[in-house]
Amino acid sequence: MPLRYILVAMLSCSFFSPSAIAEESEADAELLKAVATLDEAFSKRDKETIRSMTDPMHISISPSYQFFTQEAQLKALPELKLTFFKASPKIIVHPTPRTALIRYEANIEGTFEGKTLAKHVQILESWVKKKGKWIETSYQETPLP
Repeated sequence: MPLRYILVAMLSCSFFSPSAIAEESEADAELLKAVATLDEAFSKRDKETIRSMTDPMHISISPSYQFFTQEAQLKALPELKLTFFKASPKIIVHPTPRTALIRYEANIEGTFEGKTLAKHVQILESWVKKKGKWIETSYQETPLP
């Protein structure tokens, strides 16, 4: 059990330290392109692209919604109405060469099921490279003051 705590501590230190900001390598450029493609798919409500770029057991949690499968999120997609989304630069950490955690802040305007979304959030995404393709496995928003 102590090894688990050491690994979590090491990951936390690297994830939250300023030196964790990755220089944009070729691998990171490919990952950021996947992130942009998925963001665009959500803005266009492109269910097929979202389905192909997220894990079937994708978890999505925000102050306004929680989805524990890809299908549940796709079913509720028409209820998400974004009118503004501006993100800060992304911080990427690779726990392994085929996994990535991406952290950034965003300013958001919009609604979900008619309720106003949190306006300033920190976002954490987890991605896994499967068969040469980056797939998002989870997305979490935490409100900020």
